[in-house]
Amino acid sequence: MKKNRFVGRFATFFLIAGLFSVIAFSCKENDDDLVKPITITDIILTNEQFSILRDIMLTAEMTDALRSQNFTLFAPNNAAFGKANIFAASVITGPGKDSARIFLQNHIIKKTMSYADLMKSTSELTITQKTLNITKVDSTVAINKSDIVIRDVNAANGLIQVIDSVAFRK
Repeated sequence: MKKNRFVGRFATFFLIAGLFSVIAFSCKENDDDLVKPITITDIILTNEQFSILRDIMLTAEMTDALRSQNFTLFAPNNAAFGKANIFAASVITGPGKDSARIFLQNHIIKKTMSYADLMKSTSELTITQKTLNITKVDSTVAINKSDIVIRDVNAANGLIQVIDSVAFRK
C-alpha cells in the first residue's frame, strides 16, 4: 500500500512559513521602542548636581536651543556656584530672562571640543564672542581659571565639561 505523504509535507511547509513570518514581523523596529539619545538639556534637567544651572536654563527658555546644535557646554555644578557665593539661580535670573540667556551663552562654544582638544588650544570664543582663556597645568585644563573637574560628558549633541567655578557671571 502506498502512503500519502502530502499531508506531512503540507504541514511542514506551513509550519516553516509561519515560523519565518513570526520572525520577520516580530523583529520589525518601532519608533516607540527605540531609546532616544540623551541631549545636553536632558543631562542638565535630570542631574541634581546641576539644579542651579537647570533653573537658569529654564528661566532663559533655552531648553530647545540646547537640544539642537553640536556644541560644548562648560557647566558649573552646584559646588561651583557655591564657590562664587551663588546659592540660588535668582542671583543670575533676577534681572530677567536675558541675563540668564547671556550667562548660559557665555559658557557655550559652537563646536564639540573634547578634553584632549582643549589641551591643544589656548582660547576659544563663546556664543557671545567672549574669550575663554584655556590654561594647562600638568594634565589639568582650566577655562578662565575654572578647572575642568569632570571631563567629556557625552551627549547626543555635544559634550559637557563640568567646571569647578563660574567662568563668567554676566
